[in-house]
Amino acid sequence: MASSSGGRMTTALAVAATLVIAGVGGYFLGSRTAQPGTGAEVVATVNGEKITQAELYEQLVDGYGSQVLENMILARLVNQEAAKAGVQVTDAEFEAELAKVKASFGGDLAYEQTIRQYFGMSDAQFRDYLRMQMTATRVLEKQLAPDDATLKQHFDQQQASEETRQIMARHILVATEEEAREIKAQLDGGADFATLARAKSTDPGSAENGGDLGMFGKGAMVEAFEQAAFALGDGQISEPVQSSYGWHIIQVTIPDFERDKEKIREQYVNEKVNERFTPWLTELRQNAHVTNKLG
Repeated sequence: MASSSGGRMTTALAVAATLVIAGVGGYFLGSRTAQPGTGAEVVATVNGEKITQAELYEQLVDGYGSQVLENMILARLVNQEAAKAGVQVTDAEFEAELAKVKASFGGDLAYEQTIRQYFGMSDAQFRDYLRMQMTATRVLEKQLAPDDATLKQHFDQQQASEETRQIMARHILVATEEEAREIKAQLDGGADFATLARAKSTDPGSAENGGDLGMFGKGAMVEAFEQAAFALGDGQISEPVQSSYGWHIIQVTIPDFERDKEKIREQYVNEKVNERFTPWLTELRQNAHVTNKLG
């Protein structure tokens, strides 16, 4: 699908991708550098010739100082806005979001490889980056705070067009058609979809949530999955569907505003945050009074 076999990115990860594409992610490259200490410590020798910590630090400042300082400025601005808005990200919330990111990539090893290749970051750098994103997202979410009338208007406009309408779906992903058909037979016999998804699905991004993929529109999923999902009616379960990820069994729910208001609210806020994130950071930086002796 979009970011893993389970579907879309988490909000924070989607924002990360947007920022890297927009060039804002460069602020966070090289964010963890050596500290000067006393400067006299020897950090390496070359045929007996010493390289001191002070020499290393000077090279790091010359090579990466401006970039690292921009990172610190941006993070400080975001934290100031969060303090004004009265929002924060707790350590528990951060670790939970990081776990989701790792699961969406397929585990710790895939996570390490992806952040290095795609984001150009170490684990420590990405953690700093993710926390900044989560904090900024909280600020923007509080600014949005849509009322029911706004949500209803958005929902009605969205569902009015075949090209923009959203559905909700869950799926069970397995490796073979035989497995998929066995699961479909169990579902036809009355087995609970969410229970089977937790037990059988190989999608790390959705299995623990009963296969739930949330709300999505066209273009969010791989073509084979999308075609099958959008052809289903409310509550219907598909026959096995093959994609590049394996074999899917899909169940679709057509959103109802009153019943699904909170999911609609979440989808609306996520969409608006993703649209607003990069321009907001740019405005924040441009409107701030900053002195930068390295820049």
